[in-house]
Amino acid sequence: MDLVPSKRTKRDPRGEEFKNQRSKYSRPQHLAPLLGVRKLSLKNQLLALTHNWHHVDNGLYRSAQMYGMYFAPLLEHVGIKTIINLRGANPKSSWYEPERQICESLGIIHIDSPLHSRRLPQKEALVKLLKAFDKAPFPILIKCSGGADRTTLASCLYLLQIYGKHGLDEANKQTRFWPYLHLPQRHQRWIKYFPEFFAENHNGTTLIDWIESFYTEEVFGEWLKKRHLGS
Repeated sequence: MDLVPSKRTKRDPRGEEFKNQRSKYSRPQHLAPLLGVRKLSLKNQLLALTHNWHHVDNGLYRSAQMYGMYFAPLLEHVGIKTIINLRGANPKSSWYEPERQICESLGIIHIDSPLHSRRLPQKEALVKLLKAFDKAPFPILIKCSGGADRTTLASCLYLLQIYGKHGLDEANKQTRFWPYLHLPQRHQRWIKYFPEFFAENHNGTTLIDWIESFYTEEVFGEWLKKRHLGS
């Protein structure tokens, strides 16, 4: 079955311009023209391979942490318009200001939307990320430290928000070890089960509506416990 974008519960007030932009980038992945490593220059191939860079869905990419301006050619080649930093603001670190400088020099919007992989996600963090997906210009790059855990969760959230329950299979693919290097520790295994939790409990609503009206860490924790899945 082809994936289809999930229906919004309300009419989008941003009009046809936003609708056209989203429809351009939100087609099923198997119908989308993939910008794979083979289409990159040798330098960009190396950057992609060493930074866990992958195409998720039309207009969405995931990667590990970038350091310095050397990453600019890949960002320019793909035409990234927004970078969502899943590590959160960290001005005292060695990577944060250089990352912001890259964005400023290339005219890329930089958004801090922190997620944690070692504890169950908070409602507020999930809603913030989904709203960023909804408002930010595409193409978007989501990145964390290694591009393996937080980006896995964020990729799942995006696919479930766009395609609803029809995006479950594609979301589950994002949790694989290969090629994403997602090898969760015991306290990170919940990431793999979040899409299933949503699919079982969403009652026909969009992901963001479901999170705002139903989701809590406690409910998710109980769901995991009843299935002996741990957290």
